[in-house]
Amino acid sequence: MIRTSSIRTSSIRASSMAIAIVMLALPAAAVETAPNIELRDLKGGVHKLDEYRGKPVVLNFWATWCVPCAAEMPLLNEMQNRYKGKVVFLAASIDDDDRKPAILAFIKKHQGRDLTVMTGAALESLHDFGLEDVMPGTVFIDGEGNITARLSGALKRPQLEERMRKLAGEPAAIPPARKSTSPRSKK
Repeated sequence: MIRTSSIRTSSIRASSMAIAIVMLALPAAAVETAPNIELRDLKGGVHKLDEYRGKPVVLNFWATWCVPCAAEMPLLNEMQNRYKGKVVFLAASIDDDDRKPAILAFIKKHQGRDLTVMTGAALESLHDFGLEDVMPGTVFIDGEGNITARLSGALKRPQLEERMRKLAGEPAAIPPARKSTSPRSKK
């Protein structure tokens, strides 16, 4: 007589062994290092992305002619202030270098004063970072210089906040407790 508990135990062991074999056979997740893009600050100083190693980076590609870029500037500025000292924000304009006055006016008008604004990016830069042909484009880079996430198109507060918590090594947000919808019984 075979006991069902020993059959279950054997079955569980076999399943566990199969899962372990499959996991070992799968290749490790590919790590993608961010390209070492060269950008210029608004004073003309040259900076490479590698200079920011050791800190997570949010690299946002935008342009003065991009309406969604204008809409997300205040949100990026807010996150810059919230994560100051933990995450570096680089706002890389793809506008031509001769548009510096327009870039400065755009940043002031759209509440991006606290962002680290850079020039020297181009539409091709989106492709270099694996972004779609959509403006704006944002890349999240860990402290080792690896791309952890990409977002093509306008940022939404919930997705940005979630990615920022992950990038900064903060715990995930706890969803608010649901209120009971069932009527209370009266005694």
